Amino acid sequence: MKYITGICLIIFLIFGIFSCTSEPPPGGGVEIPEFDDDIILHEKWPFLVGAAVPGARTNNSNAASDVANALNPGSPQHRLLNHFNVVVAENEMKPDYIMPSAQGGAYNWTDSDALVNYAEANNKKIRGHVLIWHDQTPDWFFRGNGTSGRATIDELYERMEAHIKTVFEKYGGRIEWWDVVNEVIDHDQSGPRRDSRGRYTEIMIDAGKSGMDRYEYVLKAFEWARQYADANGGTDVKLYLTDFGVERPFTRGTSTKQDDFYDLAAWLIEKDAPIDGIGFQGHFRLYDHPVEQISAGIDMFSALERKDGRNLMIQICELDFSIFSNAKGEGQALTISNNLLNERLTDLAATYRDFFDMFKEKYDEGKLDAVLLWGLTDGHSWLNNHPLTGRTDYPLLFNRNYTAKEAYIRLVD
Repeated sequence: MKYITGICLIIFLIFGIFSCTSEPPPGGGVEIPEFDDDIILHEKWPFLVGAAVPGARTNNSNAASDVANALNPGSPQHRLLNHFNVVVAENEMKPDYIMPSAQGGAYNWTDSDALVNYAEANNKKIRGHVLIWHDQTPDWFFRGNGTSGRATIDELYERMEAHIKTVFEKYGGRIEWWDVVNEVIDHDQSGPRRDSRGRYTEIMIDAGKSGMDRYEYVLKAFEWARQYADANGGTDVKLYLTDFGVERPFTRGTSTKQDDFYDLAAWLIEKDAPIDGIGFQGHFRLYDHPVEQISAGIDMFSALERKDGRNLMIQICELDFSIFSNAKGEGQALTISNNLLNERLTDLAATYRDFFDMFKEKYDEGKLDAVLLWGLTDGHSWLNNHPLTGRTDYPLLFNRNYTAKEAYIRLVD
């Protein structure tokens, strides 16, 4: 039996590598070949391996709805879900997808229920994304009787608590982890988010908050999340603080974004916030994010210790690798030449393997317990048309034909 299995594996690898070195151009009309998913990715690694699931509210490729929605059994993406033992909604649990469009209206659970029900029926764990976020939240949430028509701090806190309470009354302990607050550190200047989307910070400043107290709403969100999770059967639910660009030092203003994020996490611990872990988004660029720097970032944040003696756990929760490198002067590039593309896909495969090997080391050290990729296939990745309209990217493990890339082969070999 082992001999036969070995032969099958060799055949699979030969044909898999042969078929995955080139990518068809984006668009329709591509015949989808049969793909034998015999080697399951999550079975090859000791930590949990998950993926963001493009559901009914997610379509980055303008494909037909039955193709774009991976929860549809007829979608060519659907069988790829077998490779992951954790799922997260790419969009369907964000505030504006479940909140009413007008204050006082009814919540919409249809699409989030579809993911939760699928996960439970297929023995997969669920990660919740996201409770409190400045983006993809209805405008009414931030409007009220305060300065310049903004909500007062009391109005904001009433809405935050009501939203968190509603979500946990609905899902209780069915969702194992939650991003409680996402992206609160400013990317272009020191301190909390103060760009055009820094609406929470504006309201904190209106209320006279300064210094670290401008993060008071973050502390409140964690306290409410713990309170209402516990009250609804979710005593084992883990609560995470998540951001991007904090996995390594990134200097802007008078400090690095990583340092500001670390200071916030340490402040939350000092305030006895019920924080269980840190979510590194992991939107990396090939060649621009050395594995050694990300390893050091995991060490840095996992060393933070709560007052009960537990260290913070790290999860990589939105992993992908753009093949465009700012370090190589490709910040404005839309495409990669075919000859260079094959080289990039090989380097992408090596990079994925280097990172997963590093993640295993961190798992063995008790610092990391889960890695989730942000999507299933290149053709449905959010990185197409981002940050430039017209860009075609190749950041994931499965290509536009819904078959394995060399990166997948390297992770299961």
